[in-house]
Amino acid sequence: MFIKTFGQSFGLTFVAEFGDKTQFAILALAARFGFVPVFLGATGAFLILNAIAVSAGFILHGILPQDVTKYLAGSLFIIFGLLSFLPEKGEEEKPKARKPLVQTFLVIALMEIGDKTQIGLFALSAKQANPIAIFAGGTVALFTTTAIAAVLGESLKRVVPSKWMRRISGVVFISFGILLISGII
Repeated sequence: MFIKTFGQSFGLTFVAEFGDKTQFAILALAARFGFVPVFLGATGAFLILNAIAVSAGFILHGILPQDVTKYLAGSLFIIFGLLSFLPEKGEEEKPKARKPLVQTFLVIALMEIGDKTQIGLFALSAKQANPIAIFAGGTVALFTTTAIAAVLGESLKRVVPSKWMRRISGVVFISFGILLISGII
C-alpha cells in the first residue's frame, strides 16, 4: 500500500510540476544564484507547504465519507487539469532580495500556495489514509523536479515551451480525476 500510494503521489506531482511556472522560476534563480541556495530554498518551501496540504487532507479523510472525498478529489483534479490549459498571465517579476536562499524560499512558497500540486496532495490525502506515503512521494517528486530545474538552468526554456508542459500536466490531472471518480484508483 505504501509503495503504490508513494508512486501515485510521486508520479502525479512530478508530471504536474515539471515545466510549471515554479520550475521556470527555479531555472531563472539557479542561473542567477547557483544550485545550492536555490535548491535549499525551494525544497524548504516545498517541505512546509506539503506538510500543510497533506495534514489538511488527512484530517478531512477522517471526517468525510469515502464517496464524498472520492468525488471531491476527482473533481479537483479535473478542475485543475482544465485550468492548466488556460494561458499564463505575464511572467513573474524578478525578486530583489539580497539573500538567494531566503529569496528562493519566499518566491517558491508564494508561488506554490494553492498551486495544483498542493491541491493534488491535499486531494490524495483526503481520499487515502496514508499521509506519510503521500507526503514522501510528493516531496521527493518536488525535490527531483527542483534539482533538475536548478541543474538545467535556463536551457529548458529553449527546449520545451511552457504551454506544452502545462497541456501535458493538464491531461494528466484530468485523467487522474476521471480515474479517481470512476474508482479505478
